[in-house]
Amino acid sequence: MKQQPRSCVTDVSHWCAARRLQHNCDKIEGIWIGSKAAINKLKPENRSLTVNNNTTIKTKDVARDLGVYFDTELSIKQQIAEVAAACFYDIRRLRQIRRRVGQAITTRLVLV
Repeated sequence: MKQQPRSCVTDVSHWCAARRLQHNCDKIEGIWIGSKAAINKLKPENRSLTVNNNTTIKTKDVARDLGVYFDTELSIKQQIAEVAAACFYDIRRLRQIRRRVGQAITTRLVLV
């Protein structure tokens, strides 16, 4: 028999409580994974999950877990965009300090 998503979330909540673990529902991100057609078939009331009858976990199109970005189709587009943005930020910062520290230190920083 297929288990409903709401009961799975409740089971996880009970499991955490039994082991004296607390989870911050404000920080929990939910994501439905599947093809675009399958995701679009979901009814709006089924897109969010309720925990303990009072806390609602809203789902997102992109969720982050352990620093890795996942989207509904498990593509790496968002992960690539985030890594590229971080690299461009670091390159801009190196460019700003390059004029102040000199060529030798800049070369060492780039090689590290």
